[in-house]
Amino acid sequence: MMVALLLRSRWRGTTWRLAMAACAAAALGGGRAAALTLQFDYRYDAAGFFGTAAAPTPARTALEFAARTFTSFSDDLAAIQPLAGNFWQALLLDPATGADATLANLAIPAGTVQIFAAARDLPGSQLAQGSIGRVTGAISGGSAFTNAVLNRGQGDVSLDVGPWGGSIAFDVARDDGTTRQWHFDPNSPPAAEAYDFYTAAVHELAHVLGFGTSSAFLKDVAGGQFIGPAVQQLYQNPAPLAGQHFSATVSSPPFLGVQPRPSLGPFIGRGERKLFTPLDYAAMADLGWSVPSQSLGLPGDVDADYDVDGADFMLWQQSVGAFGAPGDVNGDRTVDAYDGWVLQQYLGSRAYNLEAPPSEAAGVPEPAARMLGVLALAALTAARRPAALRGVAAASPAAAP
Repeated sequence: MMVALLLRSRWRGTTWRLAMAACAAAALGGGRAAALTLQFDYRYDAAGFFGTAAAPTPARTALEFAARTFTSFSDDLAAIQPLAGNFWQALLLDPATGADATLANLAIPAGTVQIFAAARDLPGSQLAQGSIGRVTGAISGGSAFTNAVLNRGQGDVSLDVGPWGGSIAFDVARDDGTTRQWHFDPNSPPAAEAYDFYTAAVHELAHVLGFGTSSAFLKDVAGGQFIGPAVQQLYQNPAPLAGQHFSATVSSPPFLGVQPRPSLGPFIGRGERKLFTPLDYAAMADLGWSVPSQSLGLPGDVDADYDVDGADFMLWQQSVGAFGAPGDVNGDRTVDAYDGWVLQQYLGSRAYNLEAPPSEAAGVPEPAARMLGVLALAALTAARRPAALRGVAAASPAAAP
Protein backbone atom coordinates (compact mmCIF):
# COMPACT_ATOMS: atom_id res chain seq x y z
CA MET A 1 0.00 0.00 0.00
CA MET A 2 1.21 3.51 -0.76
CA VAL A 3 0.45 6.96 0.56
CA ALA A 4 1.38 10.23 -1.14
CA LEU A 5 1.27 14.00 -0.68
CA LEU A 6 -0.75 16.16 -3.03
CA LEU A 7 -0.46 19.90 -3.62
CA ARG A 8 -3.99 20.89 -3.38
CA SER A 9 -5.82 17.81 -4.19
CA ARG A 10 -6.03 14.76 -1.99
CA TRP A 11 -3.34 12.37 -0.76
CA ARG A 12 -3.36 9.21 -2.77
CA GLY A 13 -2.70 5.91 -1.57
CA THR A 14 0.65 5.25 0.15
CA THR A 15 11.98 5.71 13.20
CA TRP A 16 6.30 4.76 19.17
CA ARG A 17 4.25 3.28 22.01
CA LEU A 18 2.16 5.28 24.45
CA ALA A 19 -0.90 4.23 26.47
CA MET A 20 0.22 7.60 27.66
CA ALA A 21 1.99 7.44 31.00
CA ALA A 22 1.87 3.67 31.33
CA CYS A 23 3.23 2.71 27.93
CA ALA A 24 5.71 5.55 27.87
CA ALA A 25 7.08 4.50 31.23
CA ALA A 26 7.37 0.94 30.01
CA ALA A 27 9.24 2.09 26.92
CA LEU A 28 11.69 4.02 29.07
CA GLY A 29 12.12 1.28 31.62
CA GLY A 30 15.21 -0.79 32.15
CA GLY A 31 16.77 -2.43 29.14
CA ARG A 32 15.42 0.02 26.59
CA ALA A 33 15.91 -1.22 23.06
CA ALA A 34 18.40 0.43 20.75
CA ALA A 35 17.40 3.59 18.93
CA LEU A 36 15.83 3.21 15.52
CA THR A 37 18.08 3.78 12.51
CA LEU A 38 16.60 4.95 9.21
CA GLN A 39 19.11 3.90 6.58
CA PHE A 40 18.64 5.64 3.24
CA ASP A 41 19.63 3.84 0.06
CA TYR A 42 20.01 5.98 -3.05
CA ARG A 43 20.76 3.26 -5.62
CA TYR A 44 17.65 4.17 -7.63
CA ASP A 45 18.53 7.88 -7.73
CA ALA A 46 20.13 7.82 -11.17
CA ALA A 47 19.09 11.44 -11.77
CA GLY A 48 21.22 12.60 -8.86
CA PHE A 49 18.44 14.41 -6.99
CA PHE A 50 20.09 13.46 -3.70
CA GLY A 51 23.69 13.77 -4.84
CA THR A 52 26.33 11.62 -3.16
CA ALA A 53 27.61 11.11 0.36
CA ALA A 54 30.64 13.22 -0.53
CA ALA A 55 28.58 15.89 -2.31
CA PRO A 56 25.05 15.80 -0.92
CA THR A 57 22.37 18.02 -2.41
CA PRO A 58 20.09 20.12 -0.16
CA ALA A 59 17.41 17.47 -0.72
CA ARG A 60 19.59 14.74 0.77
CA THR A 61 20.54 16.89 3.74
CA ALA A 62 16.89 17.76 4.40
CA LEU A 63 15.71 14.15 4.07
CA GLU A 64 18.30 12.86 6.50
CA PHE A 65 17.48 15.68 8.90
CA ALA A 66 13.78 14.73 8.71
CA ALA A 67 14.72 11.22 9.80
CA ARG A 68 15.65 12.62 13.22
CA THR A 69 11.91 12.85 13.86
CA PHE A 70 11.90 9.09 14.32
CA THR A 71 15.36 8.05 15.49
CA SER A 72 14.47 8.36 19.17
CA PHE A 73 11.98 5.54 18.59
CA SER A 74 13.19 2.23 19.90
CA ASP A 75 12.20 -1.33 19.17
CA ASP A 76 13.82 -4.73 19.05
CA LEU A 77 13.88 -5.07 15.26
CA ALA A 78 15.64 -8.32 14.45
CA ALA A 79 18.37 -8.31 11.83
CA ILE A 80 17.60 -9.82 8.45
CA GLN A 81 20.85 -11.63 7.72
CA PRO A 82 20.58 -14.24 4.96
CA LEU A 83 23.04 -17.07 5.45
CA ALA A 84 23.68 -20.21 3.44
CA GLY A 85 20.35 -21.84 2.68
CA ASN A 86 18.32 -18.70 3.45
CA PHE A 87 16.35 -16.80 0.83
CA TRP A 88 13.82 -13.98 0.76
CA GLN A 89 12.78 -11.34 -1.73
CA ALA A 90 11.87 -7.74 -0.89
CA LEU A 91 9.10 -6.09 -2.89
CA LEU A 92 9.15 -2.30 -3.12
CA LEU A 93 7.90 0.53 -5.24
CA ASP A 94 10.81 1.78 -7.34
CA PRO A 95 10.98 5.46 -6.32
CA ALA A 96 12.46 6.45 -9.68
CA THR A 97 9.78 4.83 -11.87
CA GLY A 98 6.77 3.94 -9.72
CA ALA A 99 6.96 0.31 -10.88
CA ASP A 100 7.29 -2.70 -8.60
CA ALA A 101 10.86 -3.80 -7.97
CA THR A 102 12.32 -6.80 -6.17
CA LEU A 103 15.61 -7.30 -4.35
CA ALA A 104 16.79 -10.77 -3.39
CA ASN A 105 18.39 -11.51 -0.02
CA LEU A 106 18.58 -7.90 1.16
CA ALA A 107 20.60 -7.80 4.39
CA ILE A 108 19.34 -5.32 7.00
CA PRO A 109 21.02 -4.75 10.38
CA ALA A 110 19.16 -5.03 13.67
CA GLY A 111 17.22 -1.91 14.66
CA THR A 112 17.36 -0.58 11.11
CA VAL A 113 14.70 0.28 8.54
CA GLN A 114 16.05 0.61 4.99
CA ILE A 115 14.42 3.26 2.80
CA PHE A 116 15.09 3.63 -0.93
CA ALA A 117 14.86 7.25 -2.06
CA ALA A 118 14.73 8.93 -5.47
CA ALA A 119 12.78 11.59 -7.35
CA ARG A 120 10.69 11.67 -10.50
CA ASP A 121 7.87 13.57 -12.15
CA LEU A 122 4.93 12.32 -10.09
CA PRO A 123 1.53 12.30 -11.79
CA GLY A 124 -0.96 15.10 -11.32
CA SER A 125 -0.38 17.36 -8.35
CA GLN A 126 1.47 14.84 -6.23
CA LEU A 127 4.35 16.15 -4.14
CA ALA A 128 5.74 12.97 -2.61
CA GLN A 129 5.01 9.31 -2.21
CA GLY A 130 5.85 6.93 0.63
CA SER A 131 5.49 3.16 0.38
CA ILE A 132 5.99 0.47 3.01
CA GLY A 133 8.07 -2.50 1.89
CA ARG A 134 6.59 -5.96 1.36
CA VAL A 135 7.80 -9.51 0.93
CA THR A 136 7.10 -11.58 -2.16
CA GLY A 137 7.51 -15.28 -2.87
CA ALA A 138 8.55 -18.07 -0.59
CA ILE A 139 10.98 -17.60 2.30
CA SER A 140 13.64 -20.25 2.82
CA GLY A 141 15.09 -20.60 6.29
CA GLY A 142 14.27 -21.44 9.86
CA SER A 143 11.55 -19.86 11.98
CA ALA A 144 13.82 -17.13 13.38
CA PHE A 145 14.86 -16.02 9.89
CA THR A 146 11.28 -16.17 8.62
CA ASN A 147 9.99 -14.12 11.55
CA ALA A 148 12.74 -11.55 11.03
CA VAL A 149 11.76 -11.16 7.38
CA LEU A 150 8.00 -10.99 7.95
CA ASN A 151 7.88 -8.62 10.92
CA ARG A 152 11.40 -8.20 12.27
CA GLY A 153 10.69 -10.67 15.08
CA GLN A 154 7.90 -8.47 16.45
CA GLY A 155 5.26 -11.19 16.47
CA ASP A 156 1.70 -10.49 15.38
CA VAL A 157 1.82 -7.94 12.54
CA SER A 158 -1.60 -6.62 13.53
CA LEU A 159 -0.31 -5.59 16.95
CA ASP A 160 3.24 -4.37 16.34
CA VAL A 161 4.52 -3.05 13.04
CA GLY A 162 8.02 -4.14 12.06
CA PRO A 163 8.83 -3.27 8.44
CA TRP A 164 12.08 -4.13 6.72
CA GLY A 165 11.80 -0.74 5.02
CA GLY A 166 10.20 0.78 1.96
CA SER A 167 10.63 3.63 -0.51
CA ILE A 168 10.04 7.34 -0.79
CA ALA A 169 9.83 9.51 -3.92
CA PHE A 170 9.64 13.28 -4.41
CA ASP A 171 8.20 15.27 -7.27
CA VAL A 172 10.54 17.23 -9.55
CA ALA A 173 8.12 18.97 -11.96
CA ARG A 174 4.87 20.87 -11.75
CA ASP A 175 1.88 20.16 -13.96
CA ASP A 176 3.04 22.84 -16.42
CA GLY A 177 6.45 21.20 -16.81
CA THR A 178 8.38 23.76 -14.76
CA THR A 179 10.61 22.67 -11.91
CA ARG A 180 8.87 21.89 -8.63
CA GLN A 181 9.71 24.58 -6.06
CA TRP A 182 10.95 22.97 -2.86
CA HIS A 183 12.21 24.67 0.28
CA PHE A 184 15.03 22.52 1.65
CA ASP A 185 16.36 24.43 4.65
CA PRO A 186 14.78 23.30 7.96
CA ASN A 187 16.39 26.27 9.71
CA SER A 188 14.29 28.84 7.87
CA PRO A 189 10.58 29.07 7.07
CA PRO A 190 9.53 28.15 3.53
CA ALA A 191 8.81 30.94 1.08
CA ALA A 192 5.16 31.56 0.21
CA GLU A 193 5.48 29.92 -3.22
CA ALA A 194 7.45 26.84 -2.14
CA TYR A 195 6.55 23.52 -0.55
CA ASP A 196 8.48 22.55 2.55
CA PHE A 197 10.58 19.46 1.85
CA TYR A 198 10.97 18.69 5.55
CA THR A 199 7.18 18.63 6.02
CA ALA A 200 6.62 16.28 3.08
CA ALA A 201 9.50 14.01 4.08
CA VAL A 202 8.38 13.56 7.70
CA HIS A 203 4.81 12.76 6.61
CA GLU A 204 5.93 10.16 4.07
CA LEU A 205 8.46 8.56 6.42
CA ALA A 206 5.62 7.96 8.87
CA HIS A 207 3.77 6.08 6.14
CA VAL A 208 6.85 3.93 5.51
CA LEU A 209 6.83 3.17 9.24
CA GLY A 210 3.24 1.99 9.12
CA PHE A 211 0.78 4.84 9.59
CA GLY A 212 -2.02 4.24 7.10
CA THR A 213 -0.09 1.40 5.49
CA SER A 214 0.04 -1.53 7.92
CA SER A 215 -2.12 -4.12 9.63
CA ALA A 216 -1.19 -2.51 12.94
CA PHE A 217 -2.84 0.70 11.68
CA LEU A 218 -5.99 -1.08 10.50
CA LYS A 219 -6.52 -2.75 13.88
CA ASP A 220 -6.93 0.73 15.39
CA VAL A 221 -9.52 1.90 12.85
CA ALA A 222 -13.25 1.58 13.49
CA GLY A 223 -16.13 3.58 12.08
CA GLY A 224 -13.87 6.06 10.32
CA GLN A 225 -11.99 6.86 13.52
CA PHE A 226 -8.58 6.03 14.98
CA ILE A 227 -9.23 4.24 18.28
CA GLY A 228 -5.71 3.40 19.45
CA PRO A 229 -5.40 3.78 23.25
CA ALA A 230 -2.49 6.23 23.08
CA VAL A 231 -4.36 8.56 20.71
CA GLN A 232 -7.54 8.33 22.77
CA GLN A 233 -5.62 9.03 25.97
CA LEU A 234 -4.21 12.22 24.46
CA TYR A 235 -7.15 13.32 22.31
CA GLN A 236 -9.72 12.32 24.96
CA ASN A 237 -11.78 10.66 22.23
CA PRO A 238 -11.31 8.57 19.10
CA ALA A 239 -9.70 10.76 16.43
CA PRO A 240 -11.63 11.16 13.15
CA LEU A 241 -9.87 9.87 10.05
CA ALA A 242 -9.92 10.82 6.39
CA GLY A 243 -8.80 7.57 4.77
CA GLN A 244 -5.18 6.97 5.76
CA HIS A 245 -4.83 10.32 7.55
CA PHE A 246 -6.28 12.22 10.45
CA SER A 247 -9.25 14.32 9.42
CA ALA A 248 -8.74 18.00 8.65
CA THR A 249 -10.81 18.78 11.77
CA VAL A 250 -8.24 17.14 14.07
CA SER A 251 -5.64 19.14 15.98
CA SER A 252 -3.09 18.05 18.54
CA PRO A 253 -3.31 18.40 22.32
CA PRO A 254 -1.96 19.37 24.83
CA PHE A 255 -1.54 22.96 23.58
CA LEU A 256 -3.45 25.82 25.17
CA GLY A 257 -5.06 28.27 22.79
CA VAL A 258 -4.64 27.46 19.11
CA GLN A 259 -3.56 23.85 18.59
CA PRO A 260 -1.40 22.73 15.65
CA ARG A 261 -2.70 20.39 12.99
CA PRO A 262 -0.91 17.03 12.99
CA SER A 263 1.70 16.13 10.40
CA LEU A 264 -0.42 13.10 9.52
CA GLY A 265 -3.46 15.15 8.58
CA PRO A 266 -4.73 15.45 5.00
CA PHE A 267 -3.40 18.88 4.06
CA ILE A 268 -0.14 20.59 3.26
CA GLY A 269 0.16 23.98 1.63
CA ARG A 270 2.70 26.26 0.04
CA GLY A 271 4.69 28.17 2.60
CA GLU A 272 3.60 25.81 5.37
CA ARG A 273 5.72 23.80 7.79
CA LYS A 274 4.07 21.06 9.80
CA LEU A 275 5.87 19.50 12.72
CA PHE A 276 5.34 16.00 14.10
CA THR A 277 2.97 16.71 16.98
CA PRO A 278 2.28 14.74 20.17
CA LEU A 279 -0.83 13.31 18.49
CA ASP A 280 1.29 12.02 15.58
CA TYR A 281 3.69 10.41 18.04
CA ALA A 282 0.81 8.85 19.97
CA ALA A 283 -0.46 7.27 16.76
CA MET A 284 2.97 5.79 16.04
CA ALA A 285 3.00 4.45 19.60
CA ASP A 286 -0.28 2.69 18.90
CA LEU A 287 1.36 0.97 15.92
CA GLY A 288 3.90 -0.59 18.29
CA TRP A 289 6.83 1.83 18.22
CA SER A 290 8.36 2.67 21.59
CA VAL A 291 8.01 6.43 21.95
CA PRO A 292 9.90 8.51 24.53
CA SER A 293 7.63 10.33 26.98
CA GLN A 294 9.11 13.68 25.87
CA SER A 295 7.35 13.29 22.52
CA LEU A 296 3.94 12.79 24.08
CA GLY A 297 3.66 16.09 25.91
CA LEU A 298 4.52 19.70 25.12
CA PRO A 299 7.68 19.54 22.95
CA GLY A 300 10.55 21.56 24.39
CA ASP A 301 9.09 21.94 27.89
CA VAL A 302 12.37 20.96 29.53
CA ASP A 303 11.50 22.28 33.00
CA ALA A 304 8.00 20.75 32.94
CA ASP A 305 6.15 23.98 33.76
CA TYR A 306 3.70 23.75 30.84
CA ASP A 307 5.34 26.35 28.64
CA VAL A 308 8.34 26.66 26.32
CA ASP A 309 10.36 29.76 27.08
CA GLY A 310 13.83 31.14 27.72
CA ALA A 311 14.26 29.02 30.85
CA ASP A 312 13.86 25.86 28.78
CA PHE A 313 16.34 27.18 26.24
CA MET A 314 18.89 27.90 28.96
CA LEU A 315 18.54 24.39 30.40
CA TRP A 316 19.06 22.90 26.95
CA GLN A 317 22.03 25.15 26.25
CA GLN A 318 23.70 24.23 29.54
CA SER A 319 23.27 20.50 28.85
CA VAL A 320 24.48 20.27 25.24
CA GLY A 321 26.78 17.27 24.90
CA ALA A 322 25.45 15.56 28.03
CA PHE A 323 23.80 12.14 28.12
CA GLY A 324 20.30 11.76 29.52
CA ALA A 325 20.34 15.26 31.05
CA PRO A 326 17.65 17.94 31.12
CA GLY A 327 17.50 19.36 27.64
CA ASP A 328 16.97 16.01 25.93
CA VAL A 329 13.92 17.30 24.10
CA ASN A 330 13.36 14.36 21.72
CA GLY A 331 14.07 11.57 24.21
CA ASP A 332 17.06 9.92 22.53
CA ARG A 333 19.08 10.41 25.76
CA THR A 334 21.56 12.75 24.08
CA VAL A 335 21.38 16.55 24.28
CA ASP A 336 22.42 18.00 20.95
CA ALA A 337 21.63 20.62 18.32
CA TYR A 338 18.52 18.76 17.17
CA ASP A 339 16.97 19.16 20.62
CA GLY A 340 17.59 22.90 20.33
CA TRP A 341 15.96 22.95 16.89
CA VAL A 342 12.80 21.27 18.20
CA LEU A 343 12.67 23.58 21.20
CA GLN A 344 12.99 26.60 18.95
CA GLN A 345 10.02 25.50 16.83
CA TYR A 346 7.78 25.55 19.91
CA LEU A 347 9.03 28.67 21.70
CA GLY A 348 6.08 30.54 23.15
CA SER A 349 3.82 27.48 23.29
CA ARG A 350 1.84 26.64 26.42
CA ALA A 351 0.13 23.42 27.46
CA TYR A 352 -2.39 22.12 29.95
CA ASN A 353 -1.95 19.24 32.38
CA LEU A 354 -3.06 16.10 30.55
CA GLU A 355 -4.48 14.71 33.79
CA ALA A 356 -6.79 17.72 34.16
CA PRO A 357 -7.49 19.27 30.73
CA PRO A 358 -9.19 22.68 30.92
CA SER A 359 -12.57 23.31 29.34
CA GLU A 360 -11.08 25.60 26.69
CA ALA A 361 -8.97 22.70 25.43
CA ALA A 362 -12.03 20.66 24.55
CA GLY A 363 -13.60 20.54 21.12
CA VAL A 364 -11.91 21.10 17.78
CA PRO A 365 -9.56 24.11 17.84
CA GLU A 366 -8.51 26.09 14.81
CA PRO A 367 -5.16 25.45 13.10
CA ALA A 368 -2.13 27.12 14.65
CA ALA A 369 -1.67 30.63 13.31
CA ARG A 370 2.04 30.39 13.99
CA MET A 371 2.51 27.52 11.53
CA LEU A 372 4.63 29.64 9.19
CA GLY A 373 1.68 30.80 7.11
CA VAL A 374 -0.71 28.41 5.38
CA LEU A 375 -1.33 29.65 1.87
CA ALA A 376 -2.38 27.06 -0.70
CA LEU A 377 -3.50 23.88 1.02
CA ALA A 378 -2.49 20.49 -0.19
CA ALA A 379 -4.56 17.41 0.36
CA LEU A 380 -3.82 13.73 0.31
CA THR A 381 -5.99 11.04 -1.20
CA ALA A 382 -5.47 7.38 -0.35
CA ALA A 383 -5.24 4.85 -3.18
CA ARG A 384 -4.23 1.23 -2.82
CA ARG A 385 -2.06 -0.88 -5.00
CA PRO A 386 -1.24 -4.60 -4.63
CA ALA A 387 1.63 -5.42 -2.30
CA ALA A 388 2.51 -1.78 -1.63
CA LEU A 389 1.23 1.17 0.36
CA ARG A 390 1.74 4.42 -1.43
CA GLY A 391 1.49 8.00 -0.26
CA VAL A 392 1.23 10.99 -2.57
CA ALA A 393 1.33 14.74 -1.89
CA ALA A 394 -0.59 16.98 -4.27
CA ALA A 395 -1.40 20.69 -4.63
CA SER A 396 -4.78 22.23 -4.01
CA PRO A 397 -6.70 23.20 -7.14
CA ALA A 398 -6.07 26.84 -6.30
CA ALA A 399 -2.35 26.19 -6.00
CA ALA A 400 -1.85 24.05 -9.08
CA PRO A 401 0.11 23.54 -11.14
